[in-house]
Amino acid sequence: MSNENLADMLAELKDTSETMIDLAYSSLLCRSEEIADRVIEMEEQMDKLHTDFELAVLNLRETRPAKGLLGLIRLSIAAEEIADAANMMALIVKKGMRAHPVVWMALERADWTIVTTEIAAESPLAGRSLGELGLEDDIGMRAIAVRRAGRWTYNPQDPFVLEGGDLLVARGYVEGRRRLLALAKPTWEED
Repeated sequence: MSNENLADMLAELKDTSETMIDLAYSSLLCRSEEIADRVIEMEEQMDKLHTDFELAVLNLRETRPAKGLLGLIRLSIAAEEIADAANMMALIVKKGMRAHPVVWMALERADWTIVTTEIAAESPLAGRSLGELGLEDDIGMRAIAVRRAGRWTYNPQDPFVLEGGDLLVARGYVEGRRRLLALAKPTWEED
């Protein structure tokens, strides 16, 4: 296996665990069992990714120094543990447990937030690609998942075009929350 393939596999482990933790927080904040279900499904995928990566690394033990391979395995274990933590958060949501008030207080004090919103048909976001919108650059919010017609797209890239009716999950700075909600639903007003 080439270094490029190992790097791709490790990047997928990192990206998947990062997306899972974002979605797990979103499921907790929105009390969304649907999003929690996606995290649980991703955990099964993550277990397979992790095993495949470790086996690929172990196959290199004859040709590469053991210390370097051990470092790769430890990085993959860290990503797996992050995924396991996200799964535990999702299971809390699935059990119907509510977050303790201290959790809400902590989240209010955090620099970042997670927003889940539906894109209105008349939204200026509808019909435009994420790259064209530049949400991360302009308002500090990054799309982490989009549900369209019951199917999820995780970590959508710049060419992804938003449509009216999409459920957008985004993460970013607290200051960008209001702007994103106002763009997604032009008639939105904060409670």
